[in-house]
Amino acid sequence: MLSQTVFNTKIRSARVERKEKVLGYFLGPIGVSVLASILNSYLNVYYTDVLDLSNLWGGAFLTVFPLISKILGAAAFLFMARLVDRTRSPQGKARPWILFSAPVLLASMVMLFVIPGNEAFVQAIWIFVAYNLFYTVGYTAYSTSHTLLVPLATRREGERNALSLATNALNMVSGTFLAILFPCVLMPAMGTDQENWILVIVVITAVCCPLLLMEYYYTVERVTLEERAKEATTRVREKLSSMGGYLWQQLRLCVKSSQWNILMLYMIIYNLFNFLSSYSIFYYCNWVLGSYNDLITQALFYGLGNAPLGLGIFLCTPICRKLGRKNAMMYGYFLAAIGCLICYIRPQSLALVLTGQAIKAFGLIPSTFMVSTLLADALDDVERESGLRCDGFSSSAFQIISTITGGIALGIFNFMLARLDYQAPAQTAMLPVQNAGICDFFSFCALGAPMICYVALGMLLFWSGRKDS
Repeated sequence: MLSQTVFNTKIRSARVERKEKVLGYFLGPIGVSVLASILNSYLNVYYTDVLDLSNLWGGAFLTVFPLISKILGAAAFLFMARLVDRTRSPQGKARPWILFSAPVLLASMVMLFVIPGNEAFVQAIWIFVAYNLFYTVGYTAYSTSHTLLVPLATRREGERNALSLATNALNMVSGTFLAILFPCVLMPAMGTDQENWILVIVVITAVCCPLLLMEYYYTVERVTLEERAKEATTRVREKLSSMGGYLWQQLRLCVKSSQWNILMLYMIIYNLFNFLSSYSIFYYCNWVLGSYNDLITQALFYGLGNAPLGLGIFLCTPICRKLGRKNAMMYGYFLAAIGCLICYIRPQSLALVLTGQAIKAFGLIPSTFMVSTLLADALDDVERESGLRCDGFSSSAFQIISTITGGIALGIFNFMLARLDYQAPAQTAMLPVQNAGICDFFSFCALGAPMICYVALGMLLFWSGRKDS
């Protein structure tokens, strides 16, 4: 099917050009980035504040179902790794799965918010099915492929840096959407009315559809094409992919690379604390830093607090050239930790928190825009050490870590909501007053957890730098 011209990439050049960077790596991925950002930041809010499910089955449902789903997601990523490495098509081995993921992601996104009836058991089953359609099926296929686009686009370091800058700059767009449009305009309008939430989600999903297709059509896998031209390597890969011990074989090849091992540890630390923080931001801004849906607090926290990241598009490259990519990220993480410490001194002070957030954002400029190159470097190092590329397996390991840590973080967060007696706002009642314990928990997740994360990542990069030297 993919041999038909309608599925051909629009990119024909041997070198990375402006059109590819802008359309394929910046604008295209915005669609899924926005959808995933909404789910990460507001799906739990929808279930706790709109549907009031925080105490469903004594709080067990929102604590356990993410963990079960993430375990299924991890297994799906391993299956997806094998599929990608065995995929042979005129469009490459990763890009076809972006096309496959599109209808699944769009349909399940709407299903996650259209929860039928008032029967607890029916709601629980529907949420579980929709959640796994989005994450275990659609997002697994998409993210495994999307993660490989930069490593497979080119072997030239300068071009990889440019593509990494473009694909990570899209986070600024989705971040701005969540920082300004959602809390300032949409959240106050939606309130706790389920029908309003559904309408907004349907409109956003429809807008994201053409962007997903844009990512598919304006990317190309040059490294894959080079691999296919090497018949000897192709024969070895076919034999390796058909062996029953595929996963063990791939893991054995990957762990020979010190860069691959360091990258996986890096991702475990980063994702666990980052998810815990992102799940808590809405609650922290509404119950500690400001008042519930006050139109401004969350926008200031996201917008002004992260505004310096916008300068990263222009500052990242010269900073990395001056200090080196790894050193720039290391020093940046230590600066970000100082920013979080300033916030944590007085988590109720808007002025102090915004100051700390701005310092944090400056520190995160190198790591925010260069993280995709770490995977590319690790994949090249695996190839140097073993003579083979393990693209599908490495991408899936990358995503499995994100999946499992996300489930653990959400399970911990929802468990503490129930344990500390979080009071959900009712649609027709006065806003409740949260107890000191739950407010301290929100402050720690939003500010303290990132501080610990950045110190740990800075030390890891320092250690890896000494090891390389």
